[in-house]
Amino acid sequence: MSGDDIPRDGEPSENVLTRREALGTYAAAGIGAAVVPGAVTATAAADADGPIFEDGRAQPVFAEDDVLREEFWVETETDTTDTGDLDRIHVEIARPESTVDSDIALPVIMEPSPYYGGLDMSTADLYDVDVSLYEPDKPGRDNRPRSDTSAEQTVDSDDLTAFSGSGTDWIGPSTYEEYFVPRGFVFAYASSPGTHKSTGANTCGDEREVNGIKAVVDWLNGRATAYDSRSGDDPVGAEWTTGKTGMIGASYNGTLPNGVAATGVDGLEAIVPEVAVSSWYDYFRANGHVVAPGGWQGEDAYQLAAWVTTRKDREVAEPILEQIEVDQGRETGNYNEFWDARNYVHDADNVEAAVLVTHGLNDDNVKTKQFAQWYDALREAGVSRKIWLHQGGHSSPLSHRPDEWLDELNLWWTRWLFGVENDVMDGPTATVQREDDSWTTYDEWPVPETSEAELNFTPGGRTMGGLTLEHTRGRSVTETVVDPEEPETPADDLIAAEESPHRLLYTTAQLAEEVHLSGTVELDVRLSFDSESANVTGVLVDVGPDGETEIINRGWMNPQNRKSNSETFAIQPGTPYRLSFDLQPDDHVFASDHRIGIAVLSTDYNFTQRPPEVKELTLDVKQSAARLPIVGGTDALSDALSDD
Repeated sequence: MSGDDIPRDGEPSENVLTRREALGTYAAAGIGAAVVPGAVTATAAADADGPIFEDGRAQPVFAEDDVLREEFWVETETDTTDTGDLDRIHVEIARPESTVDSDIALPVIMEPSPYYGGLDMSTADLYDVDVSLYEPDKPGRDNRPRSDTSAEQTVDSDDLTAFSGSGTDWIGPSTYEEYFVPRGFVFAYASSPGTHKSTGANTCGDEREVNGIKAVVDWLNGRATAYDSRSGDDPVGAEWTTGKTGMIGASYNGTLPNGVAATGVDGLEAIVPEVAVSSWYDYFRANGHVVAPGGWQGEDAYQLAAWVTTRKDREVAEPILEQIEVDQGRETGNYNEFWDARNYVHDADNVEAAVLVTHGLNDDNVKTKQFAQWYDALREAGVSRKIWLHQGGHSSPLSHRPDEWLDELNLWWTRWLFGVENDVMDGPTATVQREDDSWTTYDEWPVPETSEAELNFTPGGRTMGGLTLEHTRGRSVTETVVDPEEPETPADDLIAAEESPHRLLYTTAQLAEEVHLSGTVELDVRLSFDSESANVTGVLVDVGPDGETEIINRGWMNPQNRKSNSETFAIQPGTPYRLSFDLQPDDHVFASDHRIGIAVLSTDYNFTQRPPEVKELTLDVKQSAARLPIVGGTDALSDALSDD
């Protein structure tokens, strides 16, 4: 780079998206902070002596401009870059300035993130997904990016210029900060290792990154040391806080609260993960398949870690990134130690914090399995919990129901951080936005009285075969589905066709009354293949009165992983195999006069790898079924399908 191209003191590389650009685009592979509406303005009362509560809610008693903004660096117990120096996590604090000379101690709401330094997306290209699928008895692909796009990096030994951001580049204020600081909360922004002004390297969600953020909770509770500069040795305390800490964030910013809560750290009282990951395998994989986050075909853990590593002397982080690329196992798609180290569901028993889960039912980026498996594990562990589900995609409830959501958060944080006994944990546990945008509540999720109803396939799938409660198992009847020679056609268009060799569609009769599905659909299909590798895609479809189709959710299965997500078994062409796999969880009401549909296809253009070879699947129709979680179970579905 020429001298004119060298970033100035405190500036990121020219290839780095700014923090606001990154957050506004969901930062790297869409797993960033959700877009929210403009800040909510609080009315302020001057000369407040401390927090005031009415109707179980913290009131806006501190003036909006009564904000002291500071930054500190918390020392962790981890040296991610093996330099001999423990990582330091950058924390920005916003608190009522009028409390500085008082004895008032306040609780903290923290939003951790790897995105506060922006993104350097020049450092790693997306993987090519137009590739042949892995076959265990053949040499594997190298899975390298389409081209070498490693950006030329500038190394600067100065402590400040080694990191993106400068001393005056504040992160806040966010919408949540502007709402909660006037109500007597401290708001904190913590940057993941190797991002923004934190030292170290990003490790994409494993215990090293999680423990980096956990160290901030430890500091707020007197168990860790913070300093007033990145490399200084002057310690600073946090006497201004009670130590009671909450964590909130959307996508990756909400994933870190899940991970920290799973450590059981003392002082973390409550979290609010919005459209967040609970197991990283299920973000980049599905049942042995390499599956993309929606809108980011070709992304994997390697790209995400590379993009968020914005420090200019990034060569110190390269060994970590190179190891991630090897360990992620993209060639096979198998679950392995790399993914197991990034699975927070396993540690749900450790969670002591109350958890308010929220997710978009139409999120194809951080897919719905993420919230469902986490919530199920929390329930099994007896964790205090609530859940909000909305009809949006990868977004926060702030985008859909801002006033009610902020009020819910006020009750939530007031209860768990101030200890005020209010009614936030009384009444229904689940709040769900329905298809007409109305909101309703349920005692739990999945909705109580939900049980499995089995629908069996009947022939005719190239046009519209059947789904019936009647037992149809018997003599084999097979139907084939073949990938289109031009694979650019998305699943929506394949399914919408009146007739197609590229998908098989099976539907119920028109429903006489609405049917409520709540939970996870399981497919149990018998398939054979014309080659030693194949994609298998299952889709839940809502078919309208005039035959119009809407994809409700979908799922994927690698037939080589028919016995285990962690082990590959060869496919013998022409041999039928029984495959059982899950679709993404959902909560959907099929209206009367609609039909419930299940589609089977091979390659899912927007999500799976796309082999150049045309793949053919043969379905044994009478040996295949779908198991649906229906409120009221088989009886309710039978009533809806009755001619009476």
